[in-house]
Amino acid sequence: MPDCSKELSAIELKGTRDDIYRQITDNKDSESFFLKTKPNVMMFVILLNETRIKRLYISEGISRTIPKKVMGNLGKSVEVIVRKCKRGRPQKYDEKKIRAVISKKTSNDEKMKELSMPRRTFFYWKKKLGFGRKN
Repeated sequence: MPDCSKELSAIELKGTRDDIYRQITDNKDSESFFLKTKPNVMMFVILLNETRIKRLYISEGISRTIPKKVMGNLGKSVEVIVRKCKRGRPQKYDEKKIRAVISKKTSNDEKMKELSMPRRTFFYWKKKLGFGRKN
């Protein structure tokens, strides 16, 4: 799954506090925002008072840092949508394709060439997916 904010038409709020406040004031007519930094009360005040916000997207991790009382009150005036986002670097290889190739009855060298994958990475995936040595 790619970055969860890419498929949205929301304004991303990330960076330093000054950057976020600048993004908010530059996009006063926007109706949806994606919050990618732990918010403070002032951020919510500015969002509610200076924009036409209708939808606020928040990742699961950030939603856990916001008190339930604040989330409840925020939900009265704005639609708060909690998105599940994958963290970290995106994977270079597709797990389904690797699983299909590893299960074939060919040599390891042929499998590595088919996947165009380095030897070390191939054996890492083989062990990770449970296709290691049978003892």
